[in-house]
Amino acid sequence: MTEELQHAIGRHEAQIDNLERDMGEVKIDVKAILAALSEARGGWKTIMIVAGVAGAMGALAAKLAGWANVIPFR
Repeated sequence: MTEELQHAIGRHEAQIDNLERDMGEVKIDVKAILAALSEARGGWKTIMIVAGVAGAMGALAAKLAGWANVIPFR
């Protein structure tokens, strides 16, 4: 092998090592992003459930108040 070819192979090996290290870091970052998205999705579901229950309770209270003539509806 010529010296120029050996240098080229050495450069390529160094570049491959850098790429492998960078891919490892990207993998860790992607896992962190997925975990954050999963938590956010759970939070939205909780908010929607609480809002739905509160809306249902409010509707029931208004209906009962109308039947009891506490709030006269016209």
